[in-house]
Order: sequence, then structure tokens, then C-alpha cells
Amino acid sequence: MTELAIAAIVYADGIYPDRVIARAIEPLRAAGLPLAGALQVEAAAAGRHPCDLLLEDLASGDVHAIAEYRGHEASGCRLDVGLLTEIGEAVLHSLHDEQPRLLVVNKFGKIEADGGGLRQAVAEAVELGIPVLVGVPARNLDRWRAFVGSLAVELPADHGALSRWLAAQGLIPDPASAPGVVVGSWTT
Repeated sequence: MTELAIAAIVYADGIYPDRVIARAIEPLRAAGLPLAGALQVEAAAAGRHPCDLLLEDLASGDVHAIAEYRGHEASGCRLDVGLLTEIGEAVLHSLHDEQPRLLVVNKFGKIEADGGGLRQAVAEAVELGIPVLVGVPARNLDRWRAFVGSLAVELPADHGALSRWLAAQGLIPDPASAPGVVVGSWTT
């Protein structure tokens, strides 16, 4: 495992790396490796409102609607902080109970930047020696850096970069060592 066991996927505001993360961790899921954390999943496209935000608990597979329903005419989203707190507690418990090989945090958002959300899970995973993969929007990058100091590497939202980092953590085979395999870029 590499020294920098925290990878921040830095992305432009509004350009979420969820698909890139999902693609990168798919080999781990297919191999049955236990995972912890949360990843935003897409709601069904038909009749979708921008506030239809779904978050998957990677340990249990449960999917939660994380925004308060305010009707189709609502002009803004409001996250359900109570539910996010429950998800955060479940993720913390899964770090101990499920013995995960990787913690995934889809977004170091405002809640995490302010000290809540899945921030404690990141710290706990580091203490337990579990690699951490975190999406960090550019607007929160300074606060992320203040939180992790020199403990994290920053990566683009690029499948090849994520695959190389996961391989350095011993979670997938090194893509460069597979004969005839070309690891290309894939962005959302």
C-alpha cells in the first residue's frame, strides 16, 4: 500500500465524479471486496427533479433519498441533515463491523467542510489504515487541504488515474502490468 492512502478526486463545481468513481470501484464490487462509504447514484430520468438526490450506502447497498421533498415547483434543494447524520453513523459503524478495504466519500461538501457529515469517517478510516477515496469540489479544496494536510494525493476525475491509485493500494491489479491492456481516460 502506498503512503498516501487518501485520494481526493478534485473536480470543477457542478461536474460530479460519481460515474468515474462508480466505474473505478466496480472491479472491487465484482470481486466481493467489502466497501464502506457513500456514493451518489442517478435517479430514474423520467420526471426527475434536480433535487432527486440518491445516496447509496456501499456497505449495506441501501439507497436513500437525501434531499427533503419540497414539491416539483421547488426552486432549490435542501439536504435532509438528519438522514445524512444517520448515514454518517452507519458508515462509521461499518468501518469497524464490516472490515472494508476502501472508504468512498462521494463529496467533501459544505457539511464535511464545516466539520460534519462523513468527515469523521475519513479520519477514522485513516486511523484504521483503510484507504480513502473522496470527491472534492474545487470550491472546498482549500478546506479539504486544511483538513488532510499532506496526507492526501489529488487526482483528476479520470478512470486511469483512479485505477493506478487503487492498484497502488493493492485493491486491483496494476493496469500497467496487464499485457495488452490500455488504460484510457474517461470523464463525465
